[in-house]
Amino acid sequence: MALSPTREIRFTEDDPSEITAVLAELDATTTGSASAWVNFVPEVEEGHEPAPRSAVGAIFSARGDAVPLATWTSPAKAGGRPNLGIEHGSGPKALEKLARYGVELEPGWLKVADHPRRGLVVACPREVEPDHVLWWLLTATHVLSVVPLTENWLAKVYAP
Repeated sequence: MALSPTREIRFTEDDPSEITAVLAELDATTTGSASAWVNFVPEVEEGHEPAPRSAVGAIFSARGDAVPLATWTSPAKAGGRPNLGIEHGSGPKALEKLARYGVELEPGWLKVADHPRRGLVVACPREVEPDHVLWWLLTATHVLSVVPLTENWLAKVYAP
């Protein structure tokens, strides 16, 4: 298992072609013990960077960080589904908040977890195109962010 990224890709929401190609490749070639994941780190709008959390606040808070972290994970088993996760600080009932903004789970998508501190995890069918999966993940991350985000991202790829 990779403890540091095997690759880092900077991209914008206007041109995610390089990272969607990586997602398609990882989905086709990694499962189970050879699983892979990609963390998507957003850029915060200038002047809106949150203050660092204190250790006490981080331990006892019922919410995640103000700056969300989105993750795509390859299927855990052959024929399985990729998981999409968002650690966020917007509080409980993330799926309800997303629905209010028109970003709902699509037919065939499953809620795995929706926890205010650990975040939202959904599983999507493998048949969904990587560019659509990425669109949903980044859009949901914008909605759940406590601070305004730009359209710039850093993808950290962890692959065997």
